[in-house]
Amino acid sequence: MNFVIYAPSYREDSGGIILLHKLCHLLNEMGYKAYLCPDRNKIKPGFKNSIDNLFRVVKYKTFPEYISPIVTSAVLQEECVAVYPETVEGNPLNCKNVVRWLLHKPGYHTGVVNYSSGELMFVFDQNCIEPGYGIDPKNELSFLSIHMAYNSNGINRRSGSCYMMRKGKGRTLVHNSCDSIKIDDLDHEEVAEIFKKTRYFYSYDEFTLYSQYAALCGCISVVIPETYNSRKEWVEKHPISKYGIAYGLNDTKHAVDTQHEVLKYFENVEEESLQAVQRFVDKVGLHFQLS
Repeated sequence: MNFVIYAPSYREDSGGIILLHKLCHLLNEMGYKAYLCPDRNKIKPGFKNSIDNLFRVVKYKTFPEYISPIVTSAVLQEECVAVYPETVEGNPLNCKNVVRWLLHKPGYHTGVVNYSSGELMFVFDQNCIEPGYGIDPKNELSFLSIHMAYNSNGINRRSGSCYMMRKGKGRTLVHNSCDSIKIDDLDHEEVAEIFKKTRYFYSYDEFTLYSQYAALCGCISVVIPETYNSRKEWVEKHPISKYGIAYGLNDTKHAVDTQHEVLKYFENVEEESLQAVQRFVDKVGLHFQLS
């Protein structure tokens, strides 16, 4: 069974792109054949025949520590399973077997939803489910990738705060922003250095792994609520936020009391990654009757 994962070039500041590249790596690590294919916005008919030439002119980045080979036109002549994230329109590879992996709600990033019929849909977590798409909530493919920059708790004497907007861009600041450091667009090493010396981190993006990264560095991590009425509702849709993160300015006690559980939770999830991918493969094989 060949998997072709349609993904942009590797970027360490994009959790979704990292997940796509890591899926390719995990599939190969488990003995399956998986390849990356560049996410191109203007692919035209005949793309399969010209894909080898495309890679010669496109600067496509992969993560050197992952097993993530680039697909060739020869591979695409075989029967493949195309894996598209929710941001991709239609079926640009014209594959018979299509999996749609929703890393966010359909249309959230692009405002456009144009999926092909007969797709098998998976979600990263329950927050990605949107009514009307026939998504089976049991079809969940979820794993994490921890950047090595966030590997210690930092210093004991902390001061000040930092904050991030990301998908919350345009929201009104509600925390005390005087001298608060905005960390959008900084690289992981710079962000980790700030997390390790500031007391509070405020995220206006309800669903970013930076909230967990802050907790790993000993920073009190606070998500500013927007979508949900309570911590319980939020965690039900986003279970990786169960520990070490406050949902609202009045929930910081929970963040402090459970901060020590975050690393343990991440380690458990990492161990379960291969099991999650195996369930994914089994469901895909059964659905499309592939071996």
